[in-house]
Amino acid sequence: MERRALVAFVASMALFLAYDALFLAPKMKEQRARRQAEALQEAADAERARATDTLLAPSTPPALTAPADTSGRATAESFAAAETPSRSITVATPLYELTMDTRGAVITSAKLLRYTTREEPVELIPVGESWSGTRMLSTRVDGEASDLDIDAIVFDVTAGGGPLPDGARVVVAGSEPVDVVFRAEGPGGTVERTFRFFGDRYDFEAAVRVSEALAPGAVNVAWSFGPGLNATEANVKNDQDAFRATVLLGEEKHRRKPGDFSRSHSEEYNGTFNWASLQTKYFMAAIYPEQPTRANVQITGIKAEHRVSQIVSVPVAAARGDVSSRMRVFMGPLNFDVVGALGVGLEKNVEMGMQFIRPVSVAVLWSMNQVYRFVPNYGWVIVIISLLTKILFYRLTHKSFKSMKEMQDLQPRLAALKEKFGDDRRRMSEETMKLYKEAGVNPLGGCLPMVLQMPVFIALFNVLSYMIELRGAPFVGWISDLSQQDVLFKLPISLPLIGDNFSLLPILMGGSMWAQSKLGGSPTGTSTAIPPGFNTLLPVVFTVLFYKMPSGLVIYWIINTVMSVVQQYYIVRGSKNAPAAVVVEEAPRKRSRSGGRKGR
Repeated sequence: MERRALVAFVASMALFLAYDALFLAPKMKEQRARRQAEALQEAADAERARATDTLLAPSTPPALTAPADTSGRATAESFAAAETPSRSITVATPLYELTMDTRGAVITSAKLLRYTTREEPVELIPVGESWSGTRMLSTRVDGEASDLDIDAIVFDVTAGGGPLPDGARVVVAGSEPVDVVFRAEGPGGTVERTFRFFGDRYDFEAAVRVSEALAPGAVNVAWSFGPGLNATEANVKNDQDAFRATVLLGEEKHRRKPGDFSRSHSEEYNGTFNWASLQTKYFMAAIYPEQPTRANVQITGIKAEHRVSQIVSVPVAAARGDVSSRMRVFMGPLNFDVVGALGVGLEKNVEMGMQFIRPVSVAVLWSMNQVYRFVPNYGWVIVIISLLTKILFYRLTHKSFKSMKEMQDLQPRLAALKEKFGDDRRRMSEETMKLYKEAGVNPLGGCLPMVLQMPVFIALFNVLSYMIELRGAPFVGWISDLSQQDVLFKLPISLPLIGDNFSLLPILMGGSMWAQSKLGGSPTGTSTAIPPGFNTLLPVVFTVLFYKMPSGLVIYWIINTVMSVVQQYYIVRGSKNAPAAVVVEEAPRKRSRSGGRKGR
């Protein structure tokens, strides 16, 4: 049955891939090329339009009293001595708190107030020195003759028109924006970084404006993600496995994880820039322009340290003696609805499985959130969705189990045919098909219904594994976080594969699978090719595999398996109570030693 299921699945995938390669791919390629050309044209038009005005109106006219120093990055030293102490301010909204440093106007801390780890707000940005040499949202102006490293500049900072002292706290509430302006005056002109925050959103605006005399021949502004993101989960390794750096250029999405940088530490891409992001399992930082524009993107990473970051270089807009650049920034939860509301396609970063599975995963996620509106406990939501899924596929599952049972009953007769016609493959095939026809059994009846259900099962697996709504969501009793392993108590010793946590749910799941195997069923079906004891060993293997899985996923698997056990029980009981079919087999003719003559 496994071989037949595999053949059916491979055949289905082959048809899908062939359809995609021969029909969809050429059309998508043509559409992609057309959209990229349109996006480049729109970007060029937007840059020309922006050239007619400044990005942000300066608070005072820039004083261009002296020519700029063209010795490269040393230009920034004319604004403030290297030993000048920097100051920090905090921007607080109901959703997050950002700590910003006046040296470079960078973000040194980003705490998400509605999410906690070990009873403390989630901290997105690693503390300490940056492995990449830059901080979050640090900027640099690249010119033909020299670069202006804005990270080295110490700024004065104002909000609401008034200066902010060291340690000041800017509170942003409601939808009315608040501007925080970092400004530095030098002998050659002005450098200004402006941030616009909103109290009811995770996204904000960031802009940089530099007097053209400070950056002669300015070409690009480089925006950096600096040190990358911090591991935010109690299970650090599991979180680090989900670290990703992604950039969408045109319709091409480039995604890299720390493990991809075993040989080199940097990769570069260029094209029509839509957005760039860093993500952990449940959180994300992203930047994106108001309109797609040309960009060069550098993704860097270190495998051993589980680090990954990006630098995005976009063309400057020049007007009235200034060069400028503007970006929108998102720092928040990797929530499908929240990032989808941004309208730039960042919801593609939510783990939903392969492309043809994503629509099913989105439907499952939507269904769970709708049920949650009436049953405000995601544990019970998982139970309800599991029951509804089982009811939805009841007939398919029933047909599959019934076919498996019929095939099981035919095993002795199939074995007899194999013994009788084992050397004659053609005759064996003919007699086997004849037996199936006489018994009314479809050999693929147990596999095809399972194949049809697989997209939903895979979608549920993905959603329950990465759904941020389950993070910190309690169920009952000791199950306090559906996104984490359930821990009933600590073991006195650490055991191989399972550690020192005693989890009850995986053991219950293994017990339900053992009961299923005793009724003649298993997740893989039944086949003479399965070694003896395989179905008994399978529950043990699954118990170990699921032992550290999110408890929400294990709950779904338990409900699904228990319902399957009940369904199989009634099928087995029904087959035992059914009248036995009388099958009359033709006795094989015996040939006499004399070549068929009855007598001598």
